[in-house]
Amino acid sequence: MAGFDYGFVGLGAMGSGMAGAMADTGLRIAGVDPDPGARSRAESWGVTTGDDLAWLLEDCHSVVMSLPSESALDTVYREIEVTPSKGDQLVVETSTVSPARARDLAAISRTSGRRHIEAGLIGLPQDARAGALYHFVGGQDRDVAAAAEFLSRTGRAYAHLGDVGSAAVAKVLNNAIGNATMLAYSEAIAVGEILGMDPAVFVTAVKVADGSGMSKVFARHAHWATGGSKRQPPTPINRKDMAAYAAMAREAGSLSPVLGAASRVLAEMSDTDGLVQTHADQVRDSARTTERSWN
Repeated sequence: MAGFDYGFVGLGAMGSGMAGAMADTGLRIAGVDPDPGARSRAESWGVTTGDDLAWLLEDCHSVVMSLPSESALDTVYREIEVTPSKGDQLVVETSTVSPARARDLAAISRTSGRRHIEAGLIGLPQDARAGALYHFVGGQDRDVAAAAEFLSRTGRAYAHLGDVGSAAVAKVLNNAIGNATMLAYSEAIAVGEILGMDPAVFVTAVKVADGSGMSKVFARHAHWATGGSKRQPPTPINRKDMAAYAAMAREAGSLSPVLGAASRVLAEMSDTDGLVQTHADQVRDSARTTERSWN
């Protein structure tokens, strides 16, 4: 049916990276995005681009979704809903959504005659470009089997966690652990400074010791808690992730004291804040204004 092997809907940092990685292997890859800059980047990596979703649904054997917002998902899936599949088309949903939303999107795909899996992406844009992501996968066995090429060309490995919705649960939990870890070490670094320790020296010591305080997120981001003048870039995705966790915990009827507290801390930040730097500064400011009453 198709002139292209895969079509990517959304060519942001992750979508274009995956598309480029697949194009590198000789597959015929197409992509759509409203942003000319995103299309230009993907084209430089061998991806044929456009801005017409109907074209992808018509001409691609499989379609990969990598969308930034609920409104974008609504627009795309309305088109899928009214466009019956002309073959055994596979939809791979990589956008970050709630478990309930993941199941709703799968139902739309399946009603239109398509197969559907969710693939939660674990990694950074450079991992996407290198085909080295890790995938949390949810879907029926036969549909996951049909996605084997996509999973192997864009990732180093994957875990099939159950039907659609299970991968969304796993990704939300994974991100909640990471966010809580960042809040914890931000506090520790700030408290160490209040007690007279050089924060940069402490961060280096934790990295070199490679003990229980060390983690990948510590290695990547702990320097933002050391009080430098350079501002951490905004981290709105962290707030979004913890809001998703809070909603999921409420649905489960869980008190979740530690992760619940972390979600409340993130909820009080703004989308222009950098999580690690902002929280460390808050701890320092609190100690100054309360004369260390935190003790």
